Amino acid sequence: MNEEHDEIALDDITIDDVITDQPDAITDGVDLPMAEPEEEVKNEEKDQPEEEAEEKPKEEVDEVEEDTEIDPEGHLEKEEEEVEEDNDENEDPTVVSEVLDKLGYEVEEEYEDTPEGLAAMTKDIASQMADDRIDEVLGNFPLVKQHLEYVMQGGESQNFMQAHDPGTDYNQFELTENDTASQRVILSNYFQLKGHDKEFINELLEDYEDSGKLHKKAAAAKDALGKYQEQQREQMYEQQRQQNIQSQKEQQEFWEGVAGVIEESREFKGINIPEKEKNKFFNYISRPVDKSGATQRDLDHTDADLESKLAIDYLLYKGFDLSKLINTKAKTQRAKTLRDKLSSNSESIKSAKRATRRNTKFNVDDLDLSI
Repeated sequence: MNEEHDEIALDDITIDDVITDQPDAITDGVDLPMAEPEEEVKNEEKDQPEEEAEEKPKEEVDEVEEDTEIDPEGHLEKEEEEVEEDNDENEDPTVVSEVLDKLGYEVEEEYEDTPEGLAAMTKDIASQMADDRIDEVLGNFPLVKQHLEYVMQGGESQNFMQAHDPGTDYNQFELTENDTASQRVILSNYFQLKGHDKEFINELLEDYEDSGKLHKKAAAAKDALGKYQEQQREQMYEQQRQQNIQSQKEQQEFWEGVAGVIEESREFKGINIPEKEKNKFFNYISRPVDKSGATQRDLDHTDADLESKLAIDYLLYKGFDLSKLINTKAKTQRAKTLRDKLSSNSESIKSAKRATRRNTKFNVDDLDLSI
C-alpha cells in the first residue's frame, strides 16, 4: 500500500464518522440495554410518599449536629481553634522578627528576643549578606569566578593565570596583513602542534609567502589555535574538578574506614577505648571546627608543648609497643622501690646499733637502790 493512501487527512474525517444514529455502528460483542423513557422515572418519583421528602431536612440537621463536637465545658472545638488562631495573629512582633522583615531575609533558626539573640542573628545575617554580595560580584566577572572555583578545588592559581594570559591568547590577538613576522610565527606554532619538523615548516612558509597565501593561511591557523586554547582551558578546569571529586570520595571512604575500625575495636595498641567515648573520639579526630577545615585533634597537636610532641614521636619511634614501655617502667619502679626499702632497712639497722652502743655504758643513776 502506498504511503499516500495510509495517511488520513483531517478533511477526510466527517462528523458522521464520529457520531452516528445507528447503535450497531460500533460494537465490542456486548449488547448494551436501550435507555428507558424518562417519563417512567418521573412517574416513580411522583409515587414516592411525601413523608420521605419531609424527613430529609431533619436528617441533614442531625448530621450537622453529630459532626460538631462539644467539650465538657460546653464550648465548641471549632470556636476554640478560631480563638487560638486569632491569638497567634495578635501576638506582638519581636525586635528580631522586625529586623529580619526589614532586611528581607528568612532564617530557619529561631533567635531569642534578647541582646544575645539579636547579636547572633546579626552575625548570621551579615555572613549571608556577604555571601550574596560575593555571588553578585562573581556573577558579573565569570573569569574571576572560574579562577576562584579552580583554586578552591585544589588547583594552582599560577597555572590558571598562565592559561588565561591575554598576552598569549590567540583570540585576542589582531593579525594584520602587513605583519608577516607574526604570520610566520602563528603558522609555525600551528604546524609544530601538528607534529611537523622545522625543515618542512620553513619550506611550507616559503611557498605560502611566494604564492601570496601567507596572511590567509595564518588567519586560519590563528582561529584554530584559539579554539585549541579554549579546549585546553576547559580540559584543565574539568580535570581539576574531577580530581577534587575523586579526592573527596577517597577522603570519605577513609573516614568511613576509620569509623568502622573505632566501632569494631575495643582497644588500640593496648589502650582500652570505652564504648561511650567512641563517637566523641571520632568527632575529635574527624570533624572540622574552624573555617580552614582543621579538627580539634589538629589544633591540640599544634598547640601541644614540645615534651608532649616528643613523647608521641618516641612512641612512634618504638613502634607504639606500649607493653614493652610499661614493663620497663614497672621494672624500674620495682627496682626503685626495692632500693628505697633496702635503704630504709639499712638506716633502721644503723640506728639500732647506735642505740645499743649507747645503752651498754654504765650509769650509776640507773641503779635502783630502794630496799
